Amino acid sequence: MAKNRDPNKYPRQRTMFGTYEFPSCEEIINAYAKEFPNYIIPQGDTVFGFWMQTLADLEFLDLELQGLTEKYKIDAVNRVVNFKGDEEFIRLRVAHLEKVKGKTTLYTDFVDKFGDTNAYAFHNLYPYKGKFYPRVVRTLINAFKLNHNSFLLDPFNGCGTTTHEASLMGIKSVGIDVTPMGVILSELKNGLLFIEEKKLSFSPSELQDILKAIENKTWQHNDPLIYKLMLTVYFDTIDAFLRTSRYNKKGKIGLFIEKLNYIKDCYKKTMEIKDKYKLKFEPAKIIEGDVLELKNITEMKEKFDACITSPPYYFSIDYVGKDKIAYDYLGVDTKKVESKYLGMKNGNPKGNYRRLPPRVALYYEDLKESIKNIFWALKPGGKLAIIVGDSTVNGKKIPTTMMTKKFCEEIGFKFEKLIFNPLLGARNRAIRGESVIICHKPTKV
Repeated sequence: MAKNRDPNKYPRQRTMFGTYEFPSCEEIINAYAKEFPNYIIPQGDTVFGFWMQTLADLEFLDLELQGLTEKYKIDAVNRVVNFKGDEEFIRLRVAHLEKVKGKTTLYTDFVDKFGDTNAYAFHNLYPYKGKFYPRVVRTLINAFKLNHNSFLLDPFNGCGTTTHEASLMGIKSVGIDVTPMGVILSELKNGLLFIEEKKLSFSPSELQDILKAIENKTWQHNDPLIYKLMLTVYFDTIDAFLRTSRYNKKGKIGLFIEKLNYIKDCYKKTMEIKDKYKLKFEPAKIIEGDVLELKNITEMKEKFDACITSPPYYFSIDYVGKDKIAYDYLGVDTKKVESKYLGMKNGNPKGNYRRLPPRVALYYEDLKESIKNIFWALKPGGKLAIIVGDSTVNGKKIPTTMMTKKFCEEIGFKFEKLIFNPLLGARNRAIRGESVIICHKPTKV
C-alpha cells in the first residue's frame, strides 16, 4: 500500500508560469510566441537571409565574403556575421545577408519587392529550361572581385541569367548562345533595363490589335525591342494554353494582357530599386554564336577577367521542345539549332570514355573543346566558374561533374574549389543538384 507523501519533503511542482495550475492552450501559445523571435530570428546587426537553407548556401556566403571584406567571421549557429570592410559597398553587393550593420541589403530589397529569391528584375521574363540561379551568379561576381572595369563572359548564355545579373550589378559582360530564342530573351532582359516606361504603355484596344497582327503574322514595330517583347509574350501565352485549361476563362487576349502587365510591373519595381540605391546598370553584349567557334572572334583573346557559365544538359533536358511554338512561328529549323548543341556532331568519339553512350562521349569531347576556348578567352589570372550537374542516361549515371573538373585541369586551369548545390524540390528533376567548379588561369602559362 502506497504511503502518503510528505508535503514538506515533496513540494508540489510549479508549472511554467510559476503557479500550481496547468496553463490553458492559449497561454502556452502566447508564451511561446513571445519567445519565438529569440530562437528563430538572428540577433545581430549583420544577419543571414531567410533563404540560407543549405550547407551550400553557407559555403557561398563564405566565398563571397572572401571577395567583399578585409576579414570576417561567420557564426553559423546564431546566423550572424562580423566583418571588417566597406559597409555600404557590401550592403549593395552581398547575396546572402538580410542586413549589414542594421541596414537592409539591396538583395533583400529585391527579394521583398518581388517575393522571390531568384525571380527579381527580368529573370522571370519567360519560362526557360535549365536556368541556373542568379543568386549564384551574384555570389561568384562578388567572390571574383569584379567591378565596373571588369569584363565577364558566358559562352553558354541561354536566356541570359549571367548577363542580366551582371547588368544589374554594373558589370560589363558578353553572352554567347547558339539558340535563337535564348538570344532573344537575353536581348529583352538587357534592353528592358534601359527602355523608357512610356514605350511599354498600350491601351487594351491596341493590345487586341497587336495580338491579332501577331496571329496573322503581320506584326511590325519600329522598335526591335518592343517587336520581340510582344512576340515573346505571345509565345508564352500560347504555351500556357496548350499546357492547361485553367486559362480558358481569361481567353488569349486576357492572358496576353496579364503577362504584359507582369513585365510592366517588373519594370516598375526594378526602376524603384535602381532609383533608391542610385544604381548604374551596364548593358551587355549578346551574340548568337557557337562557343566551339569562339577563336574566330580574334578580339576576344585574353579579353575577359572571368567566365561564369553552365553548359546545357542536352541529353537530359529538351531545350528546343519548350520553344517549338516560337521556332515554328519564326520559321526556324529546329534540327539546325539542335545540330549546334554540344555532342551533336557526326562521327564517333575519339577518346576512351569507358563505355559511356556515344552521344555522351561526343558531348564530353565538345565540352573539353569549349573549356579550351574559354581558357583562350580569359586573361592570365582570370577566374572560371562552371555550374554542372550529373544525370542518368539509359540507367547509367553520367559523371559530368568530375569529367568537367578533369578537363579544366588537363587544359591548364588551376582547380580551387567545388561546391555542391542541391536543387530543392527536385524530386522529378533530371538534375537533382549542381556543382560549382571554380578554377583560375595561371598568370604564367
